Amino acid sequence: MVKLAAYAAFKSMLDRAAEVEDQLLPNELEMLHSLGARYAEPLTPDPFDITALEVIMRNVEVRKGFSFDVKKDAGRVIDLPRVKD
Repeated sequence: MVKLAAYAAFKSMLDRAAEVEDQLLPNELEMLHSLGARYAEPLTPDPFDITALEVIMRNVEVRKGFSFDVKKDAGRVIDLPRVKD
């Protein structure tokens, strides 16, 4: 049986991730679209999928403090210049 409360919470996280879609890296965007397609119908969320979505949202927050253009910069650059506050 589907756990509707867990599904609703996961679907809410998917909606928040879709709002920041323009800030996602290509692999994150692919994962978001995959999760959106998988959970189009009510389904109990897999713990791995929940964790993956949480990591995507955390990465968006982490990148806010750096000068990083998801369209131009490489995906695995470690020493990014900081943004002046």
